[in-house]
Amino acid sequence: MGASSVAPDYGLESQRVMALSAEYGTNAATLNRRVDCDSCPYCTDTCDHVESCMSCQKKRNAMHVKCRGPETSWFIGALSSICPTSDSQDIRQSRTYSMCQLRRHNHGDSAWILCGNTIYDATTYIRSHPGGMEAILRKSGGAVDCTEDLRFHSKRAQKEWKKYKVGTLCHCPHAHQ
Repeated sequence: MGASSVAPDYGLESQRVMALSAEYGTNAATLNRRVDCDSCPYCTDTCDHVESCMSCQKKRNAMHVKCRGPETSWFIGALSSICPTSDSQDIRQSRTYSMCQLRRHNHGDSAWILCGNTIYDATTYIRSHPGGMEAILRKSGGAVDCTEDLRFHSKRAQKEWKKYKVGTLCHCPHAHQ
């Protein structure tokens, strides 16, 4: 028996790693460590396994330093998240999120909706919405622009929406939308 000329049989996981490495322009060895990580490598999006994902931990740590700034201590940052002031409310509403991040908020535990470039958190209202929970869920996570839905509501309801602003949409450098 001579040497076999049969091509190696790559498993589905290996094929997935090779396809992702081609899509993101990185080598398979680097990407293999990220197989369970579904975050976008080009923006501040993090996966659902941030506690065990080193890549996402690094992103999250970098975001906290950037948001807090070098002149603010960790204690003041932690305190402001527990006891928000009007300043921390302004900071929260001025945050930016990529479409990659917005897409993760499309379920009953976290339902964010997009109106133009403004993002609102509809989670607390989802179960009492007169149109039903599904009316919000099918449009959450940036699935559609809800600007027309906002205009449909009464002035009082529109004013209520404004209280739930979480930030604005920013561009992801990869823009794989």
